[in-house]
Amino acid sequence: MSNSKIVSSDDLHADKGSPDGSHAACSPSDVKTGLTKNKPSFFHNSKKVSQETSDMEVDEPDANLREETGILRNISKRLSKRLSLTSTKNKTVNVSDGNTANNLKGDIKEQEEKCNSLENQDAKCSTENTKLLSVMEINQLLSQNLLLEANENINKLEEELFNEREPEKDEKYHQEYIKKVRDFNLLCDKLAEKLTCIASNSFTVAQQDSRILCVALKVVELQEAADKNWEERMNPPTTNCFRRPRKWNDLWKETVCKSVQERIATVCLLTRQQDAKWLALHLEQLQQTILEDLKIVKNFIQKCYPENYKIFNMYVECYHSDVSSHLERIQQNHLEYNELYSFLNWVLHTYQSPDVMSHPDLSLEVKMKELGPLLNQEVMENVMDKYAKALKVIISNWMKNSLEEEKTKMLEFETQDPELKIGCYHSNMAFDITQMVYECLKNVDNISKKLKDKALHICFDELENLIHCYHDIIMCKPNVVPVLMVGLITCIDLRENIEKLKQDNDVHANKIEKTLISVVKQLNNSISNEILLRVKVLVSSIHYQFVKEYIAQIVKQRFRCKSSEERDRAANKIREELGTINEMYGEFGSTALWLLPLAQELPDFISSDKSELETKLKTLYMDYPDIGEKHLLALLHFRGILRGKRKSNLIKYFNQVLKESEDSVTLSHPLFEEIKMEGQLNCMS
Repeated sequence: MSNSKIVSSDDLHADKGSPDGSHAACSPSDVKTGLTKNKPSFFHNSKKVSQETSDMEVDEPDANLREETGILRNISKRLSKRLSLTSTKNKTVNVSDGNTANNLKGDIKEQEEKCNSLENQDAKCSTENTKLLSVMEINQLLSQNLLLEANENINKLEEELFNEREPEKDEKYHQEYIKKVRDFNLLCDKLAEKLTCIASNSFTVAQQDSRILCVALKVVELQEAADKNWEERMNPPTTNCFRRPRKWNDLWKETVCKSVQERIATVCLLTRQQDAKWLALHLEQLQQTILEDLKIVKNFIQKCYPENYKIFNMYVECYHSDVSSHLERIQQNHLEYNELYSFLNWVLHTYQSPDVMSHPDLSLEVKMKELGPLLNQEVMENVMDKYAKALKVIISNWMKNSLEEEKTKMLEFETQDPELKIGCYHSNMAFDITQMVYECLKNVDNISKKLKDKALHICFDELENLIHCYHDIIMCKPNVVPVLMVGLITCIDLRENIEKLKQDNDVHANKIEKTLISVVKQLNNSISNEILLRVKVLVSSIHYQFVKEYIAQIVKQRFRCKSSEERDRAANKIREELGTINEMYGEFGSTALWLLPLAQELPDFISSDKSELETKLKTLYMDYPDIGEKHLLALLHFRGILRGKRKSNLIKYFNQVLKESEDSVTLSHPLFEEIKMEGQLNCMS
C-alpha cells in the first residue's frame, strides 16, 4: 500500500523501514478471531472487562503488552509536555454481542450518529467534546478492538495536528511537532494493521463473529471519505506528513487477494517420489478448497459487505487468477503422461464442472463466461504439445511390444515339430493394436477434439511403421504358409479397422490404407509363389492345409457376432473367401473335392435362423463327422450364442446325432480333428 505502512512488532517504536522512521504495531492476538495456522488466537488468555457501553473481550497482558505499556508510558510522558490533551470517558463500540452481521448494523448506525453528533458539537466549539484522547488512550481503544471509536479519535488528532502547523516558529517547536506527527502515524499504522489482520482472516472472522468484519469495513469506508475530504481541502497539496490519501480501500482489497493466494499456497502438494498420484491428489484437494471457500464467501462473508462491493465476484476473480498462476507454475515442471492427462482434464472440464465453479450452490453467482479460460491459449498449446509427445512415446512402445511378441511366436512356431505345427499358429496382434488405438483415442477425446486429431495422427504414423516392420519380419522368415496366411489375415483385419477410423481423419487413414493394400498384395504374391512351388504333387494337400488353416483362424479367434447383420456379413465373407480358395486350387488341379461343401455349409450354419440351426448342424456333421463338441462351442461363440437354453439344447442335439449316426457314418477325410482346441474354450468367455 502506498500510504499505509504495516509492521509486525507488538510495540509502538521506531523502525528504519518507515517513511518517518516509525511504525505502529498490531499483534494478531488483538483481534477476536482465529487466524492462519501460524498465528495465535486473537483473544488468547482473554478475560471479560465490563465497560459502560461495551462487553468486548480484552487480552490479558503478556510480556509483549507489558513492554508496549512501558513504551506507551514514555510516549505519554513526552506527549503530556507537548499536548494539552485530557481524556474523555471512553465510548466503546459493542462488537461482540449477537450472532449476525445484521445485528451490527444498528450498532454501527448508532455509533455513526454519535460520531456525527460529536462532529456537530465540535463545529459549535463545544468545550466538553473538543477534548482529545491521549495517544496511549487511543492505543488502548485499538487494543480493545474498539475500532470505530479509535478511528474517530485518530481523525480528531489529525485535525488538531493539521491546525497546529506553524512553520514560521522556531526549530524546537518544529521538532516537537514532528514527534507528535510520528506518534500519530504510529496509531494510523496500528489501525491499518488491525484492519489487514481482519481482512486476511475473513474466512474465520466471518464465521465466528461477523460483526468484527462489519466494523472493520465501516472504518475503511470512513477513511475513504476522509481521503476524499482531504484531497478537496488540500488542492493543491501542501504537505504529506499525514500520508494522505491513505487508500485503505485498496489496501483492503490487496489484503483479500493476498489471503486467497495464501490459501491456495497451503493446499497440500506432494512430490512424485512421495506419491505417484501426487498431481491428481493435489488437483482434487485444490478443487475442494476452492469450492468450500467460495461457499463461505457466499454464506458468510458476502453478508458483511454492502452490495456495491460485489465481494463475491471479487473473491471469484481472485481465485480464478491465483489458480491460473498456480497451475501455470506447475506445468512448467516436467510432467509425465498420466500427469499431463490429469492436468488437461482438470483445467478443461473439472474446473468448470458442477464439482467446482458450476456447483449448484455457486452456479447462479459465478459467471464463467466473464472469467474467461483458466489458462491462456499459449500455455494450453504448450501442455497439449507435451501430452502429444508423451503419447507418441507410449504408442510407439505399445506397438514395439506387440511386434516383439509376434516375433517370439514366430520363432516358437519355427522350432516346433513339423507334425505339431499344423493349425497351431495364430495371431491376435491386429485385435490388440486396434483395442490400444481405440482406448487411446477415447481418453484423448475426453479432453478436446483438437488433441484427439493429434493423437490419431500419431497412432497412424506409428501403425504405418509397425506394418512395414511386420512385413519385413515375415518376408525374412522361411516361406511357411501358416505364417504368411496369418500375416495376410492380420493386415486385412487392420485395414478393416482403419476404415472405421476414416471419418475422423481421412488424410492419414488413406495413407496407411494404401500401405496395407500394398503389403496385402505382396503377401498374396508370396503365398501364391509358395503354393506354385509345391503345386505339381502337392496341390490337393495344400488345398486341404489352406482350408484347414482358414477354419482354424475362425474357431480359435476371440471374435463373436453381436447381431444378425454382423452374422450375415461374416457368413458372406467366409462363403466368398472359401469359394475363392476352392476355385484357385481347382484351377491348379486339386482333387480335394470333399472340401467344397464346407464353403456353403459353414456360412449357412453361421447365418441361419434359430429354427434352422439343428438342420444346418446335422448337414455340416454328415459331411464332416470329425467335428467335435469343442469345435461346435467355438462356432456357437463366433455366431454369438454364448449361454442359455438355446446353447444347451444344441449341445444335446449334437450329442444325440453323434449317438444315432455312430454306426452309419464313416470318416473318409479328417479336417476338424486336425484342429486342436485344447485350452481354447477358457478364453472364449
